[in-house]
Amino acid sequence: MLKRHFLPNLSRSVCAIILVGGLLSSACGLAQDTIKIGPLKPLETLPSLGPPQQAMPAKAEPSAVAPAAKPASPAPPPLPTNKSLVITGPLAQAYLYVEPYQTRLEVLFDAATMVAWLALEESAPEVLSAEQQKQLIERAVSRASDWCALSAGDEVLPVPQPVVAVIKGLPGNTLPMKEGEEVALNQAMVGFMWEFATPPGPEELNVTWKGWFKDTSKLPIRVFFGSLSEAGEIHSAVKTYRWRNQGRLPRPAPLAAVPRFEVPAPFRLPLGGIVWLLGGLVFYIFLKVKDRKLPGGSMPYVAVWLLGAVLMSQLLVIPISSGTGIPEITKAEEAQKIVTPLLRNVYRAFDHHIESDVYDVLARSVDGELLRKLYLETIQALTLDGREGTRVTIAEFSATVDKVEPDSKGDGFIADCNWMARGIVGHWGHSHPRVNIYNARVTITPTKGEWKLTGLEVQEVRRL
Repeated sequence: MLKRHFLPNLSRSVCAIILVGGLLSSACGLAQDTIKIGPLKPLETLPSLGPPQQAMPAKAEPSAVAPAAKPASPAPPPLPTNKSLVITGPLAQAYLYVEPYQTRLEVLFDAATMVAWLALEESAPEVLSAEQQKQLIERAVSRASDWCALSAGDEVLPVPQPVVAVIKGLPGNTLPMKEGEEVALNQAMVGFMWEFATPPGPEELNVTWKGWFKDTSKLPIRVFFGSLSEAGEIHSAVKTYRWRNQGRLPRPAPLAAVPRFEVPAPFRLPLGGIVWLLGGLVFYIFLKVKDRKLPGGSMPYVAVWLLGAVLMSQLLVIPISSGTGIPEITKAEEAQKIVTPLLRNVYRAFDHHIESDVYDVLARSVDGELLRKLYLETIQALTLDGREGTRVTIAEFSATVDKVEPDSKGDGFIADCNWMARGIVGHWGHSHPRVNIYNARVTITPTKGEWKLTGLEVQEVRRL
């Protein structure tokens, strides 16, 4: 009995002793091997628990030469982020600009419709490359030659060759494009433009539109004239829109009077009459000295002598000038009164759009070789930038002369002057202001009682 109770208790005691010994041993081991590491810092690793190892010196390896980077391919044009500039459906809009001596019709269509109609691609591209734009323009020009007609009253005007361009943006909100620039299809339009030579103040204009395709049945049109505008529509059933002036289109500004100067009339010496009178007088003295008489008396001789004097006085006349009569211009104020109207007339000449008419008006203020040079330079200065070649009409002009000196090569003078020409042009539904500021030396020469521009040396140009 005692044995049966003692053995289990002994076993339990031994197990307890062993368990306590194990716990003590573990506690001692932990106390010996634990390392205090302190608070951890960001990006720090725990220290090694083993013995410290000596770091092996690293062998220096030659740095590898990086291969040459391949040239990056050009990035495609970014898709529009502004929803207001995205074309979401078929688009058609016409603009009629009525100006003195010219009327311009512009029509815009969305590029997606034109690409599909002209079968430019099997599937509509997301982006129009420069080459695709060129193909689109060429096909559109061949199709649009007879799309429109214009008459001023009862006079049917000749139809010019259309000008076609790919435009970025929306009607009235176009964006500039660089030469060769790609454009997203949903941001592109195709613009058609016809320029007609018209009278300075047409009473009535009739626009006929024949370029109907697909499901297009109406073409909204806005007419701009002077500072006013009005809206209308051209329907496929009627095909004609009529605009009436009713005195609302301002007349073109008149040309400034070309500065003139008074040239004193030369003295006319009737040399023929004098020679005749002297000859008759010498003959009469000769008769008296020789004591001879004229047959029939002296009266017929005197009558013939006087009649011959009158006739001969008109045959040989020598003009004798008392002086040049050309005023000497030495003050800037005097020169400004001459230079300002001449330069103003140069810009007024380009209100006309027929080359011969421009030359006729230019010739009133410009003379010599400068005529052709000034025509080309002014055309370039008044042309709208980029591929949208529309001419600016000058609305404001002012000039100032700073210095005057005599022209060593002639009777005129040379003036150092500067001038400002400000204009505005409407195009694709919005306006483009232009300001040109020049600093130049101009040569003014007297010609048949008038002052004219004969030389121009531009020293500085600023275009705003």
